[in-house]
Amino acid sequence: MSTSSSPPDAAAAVARYQAIRGRLPLATFPEHSIHRANLEALCDDIDCFVLDGFGVLNVGDQTVPGAVERVNALREKGKQVRVLTNGASFPATRTRAKYLNWGMEFSAAEVVSSRDALAVSLADRQELCWGFAALEQSELDELVPDAVLLGDEASDYHRCDGFVLLGTGDWTDSRQELLIDALKDRPRPVLVGNPDLVAPHPGRLSQEPGWYAHGVADSGLAVPEFFGKPFDNAFALVRRSITDIDPQRIAMVGDTLHTDILGGAQAGWRTVLVTDHGLLKGMDIENAIRESNIRPDFIVPTT
Repeated sequence: MSTSSSPPDAAAAVARYQAIRGRLPLATFPEHSIHRANLEALCDDIDCFVLDGFGVLNVGDQTVPGAVERVNALREKGKQVRVLTNGASFPATRTRAKYLNWGMEFSAAEVVSSRDALAVSLADRQELCWGFAALEQSELDELVPDAVLLGDEASDYHRCDGFVLLGTGDWTDSRQELLIDALKDRPRPVLVGNPDLVAPHPGRLSQEPGWYAHGVADSGLAVPEFFGKPFDNAFALVRRSITDIDPQRIAMVGDTLHTDILGGAQAGWRTVLVTDHGLLKGMDIENAIRESNIRPDFIVPTT
């Protein structure tokens, strides 16, 4: 089994996001961004903070410095706090448990993942045999009966009615080739439970399901269906838990222009870009904003 090619650096990841920009939603943006020190400095402007996970609350398995204290401080000020993550490998219950272990307590209604949006779609397609790019621990039976965990056997790919790119932690170039070969043999739907191209970890970026999904799209063999930021299906689930708040006093907080900021803008919310912990760490932020034509309402160095 071959290993996947080396993950891209941040500049290459941003360039790839730009290359697939036409597949992402449209939105309008402010002319200028307001710089603040952190999220607490936005409490006069925002009543509900919707936080990304990676790059805002944590980088890999490490919490962002001060994030735990910040979340608790926002609650003490009477602000609503939600998490909207594209992490789809595991159910949101495990995500909540992870945050609780770090000292951040969220209710079930306060944590939404792209996996949840995917589950809504899969509920109407239970009769199909779905093959998953996922981890063995991904609890696939929670999503569909008789899920096929895709590995290195070509026959597994060919017997599936459709494919789901859920988590690509152990996905490889050879497995991607098996997927492409199966689609050449017979067109089938491709669902994507995490539209992210990459995710930040200490010292590296991992390639996420969106990276491989756009490879499928480039081949012309399928038009993937995406679930999660920046697409509205995930934001719609968050809106169910937010009542009596002006959308302009809700803020999507994230580290990535093409998922968090674009997604929050298309949802009609304000947006906050965190610059020091995620994808854009160390990059020329204004240049990235100009090149992408995706501008946040606020820019903060840290959560």
